[in-house]
Amino acid sequence: MLSRTALFIVGFIVLLSGYSNGDNWKTILKDKKGTVTFYWYPNNVIIENSLDIIDGIEHDLAVSFVDYLEAMYDVEIELQWIETQSFDEVMEKVRLGNGGTFGASSLSITPQRKRIFNFTEPYMADIAVLVSNANIPVALSEYQLGQILQGKTAISIRSTTLVDALDKLKNNLNVDFEVEYTNNSGDILDQINNRDGSFGYVDIANFLVAVDNNTNVKRQLFFPVKLEGLAMIYPKNSDWKDPVNDYFNSARFQEDRRKIITKYLGSNASEIINRISKSAEIGPLEEIVLSNREKEAQYERLLEAAERDKEAQRLNILLISIIIVVIVILLLVYFLYRIKSQNTERLLQQQKMIEDTNNQLRGLNEEKNNLIQVLAHDLRSPLANIFNGAQIIESQEKLSEGGNKILGFILQSSEKMQSLIDKILDVDAIETGRHNVKKETFDISHIIKQVVQENESKASEKAISINTNLSENLMVEADKVYTTQVLENLLTNAIKYSPSQSEVTVSVKEDGKMIKISVEDQGPGLTEDDKKKLFRKYQQLSARPTKGEASIGLGLSIVKLFTERMGGEVSYDTEVGQGTTFIVRLPGKG
Repeated sequence: MLSRTALFIVGFIVLLSGYSNGDNWKTILKDKKGTVTFYWYPNNVIIENSLDIIDGIEHDLAVSFVDYLEAMYDVEIELQWIETQSFDEVMEKVRLGNGGTFGASSLSITPQRKRIFNFTEPYMADIAVLVSNANIPVALSEYQLGQILQGKTAISIRSTTLVDALDKLKNNLNVDFEVEYTNNSGDILDQINNRDGSFGYVDIANFLVAVDNNTNVKRQLFFPVKLEGLAMIYPKNSDWKDPVNDYFNSARFQEDRRKIITKYLGSNASEIINRISKSAEIGPLEEIVLSNREKEAQYERLLEAAERDKEAQRLNILLISIIIVVIVILLLVYFLYRIKSQNTERLLQQQKMIEDTNNQLRGLNEEKNNLIQVLAHDLRSPLANIFNGAQIIESQEKLSEGGNKILGFILQSSEKMQSLIDKILDVDAIETGRHNVKKETFDISHIIKQVVQENESKASEKAISINTNLSENLMVEADKVYTTQVLENLLTNAIKYSPSQSEVTVSVKEDGKMIKISVEDQGPGLTEDDKKKLFRKYQQLSARPTKGEASIGLGLSIVKLFTERMGGEVSYDTEVGQGTTFIVRLPGKG
């Protein structure tokens, strides 16, 4: 079979041609194929035209009808839909047609129409109820209903049983009202829903849909109309009576009808229509069924309203909760801001205190440096006199063995004091900028040899061997005096803290653009606490000189200070109990 969209296009082309008949049943049986034509006019839920696909109760029944015939008689039938411009046109097209020509537009079975058309078995109860706009009160008696409807406006469809019902209502109530006409039952409901003071008859199916959709329409309790049923029509001279009766009298039709009506109207409406259709008239029991459905719909609307109220309450609670959370967050932000401001203020105060303390410390440090400088200079002259006097006595006087020992001690102590004063003044001169670095290019190996030679006697006193691993022509760009002092301090420390019968190794090699000088000893190594104090002035480390040599804690601080002033760097490698290697890197001169 063709798709629904294709069928609609075919129907539209036929519509442009003005008229089309379906094939005779005998022709279809002979050729095993043919066409069935359905003329239709939109009547809300009975037939729908949505997105170019014909849909609805009568459409689905027609499709089931054709499917049934194709399966039972092994034929192929094309289902063709042609939309008309009015309800009357549907009946006129079928009246003039023959063969497989049908009409579908929620048509009521009436004696008058039976004389003109053949009808299928009814697929739905034909019940029309009187409805009005919600602003019209529900009448409690026929007399009150007449008073209410007097002068109002009725909405209906021409040439239908709905407008016939309005004519009977006028006669029964002896009232006068105006009738306005519209296109279909859906339009009747729409106009009554939107117009105050309007009323009209609508079929039960559309009314139940309106009830479920919560429209502004009420049912009046009097003068419902029940006819034989809603069915499809086909011509009196058609030979389709046997296949039509075959399907519409079958159990398959009853099952299809139930499923299709439930599909479009819902199970509640389908059940109500089914119950009402079993009685000849709308009596008290049928009225109870309708009233119950209306009350159920009202109850459902109340439940929906209650649920909306609950949802609104939940939203209000949520909104209040959000507002509370926002307020709490704002308060928290405010308090955090206050705390931050207070902390900032405290930090500023502490910063000022630190700056004041630093200024005081700088002042004290400057006073200390001045004092050291004055003391060092003032001590130089007495020490020089003591040293010179001791030398004169040593050269001119013959002393006893004890006297010579005392004199040697005086000379040694004076020399140490003089060396200490020189170191203190050198550090002070560097720190205060009074001594400028004088860089020159020289062979570092020559300086190392000189320093090693000068310290060999000290090493031999402790049976320490000084090993060298040197390369000639390794040129550095540095201050020769500072370099000599750095190497002197490192080698002196290595000898001072190394045990007897050990070795000290001095090596030098290229390290990229730098010259790397290493002084390795076999002393006690440095502890973690020693590492924290290393290179700081006047610091005493855990290790002690192995022969009681004097140490004031300036040697390594001078090494670091002098090396960095020359553009070099100092590092070390140590392990407790395994010794220490101090490494000095100075800028090379390629």
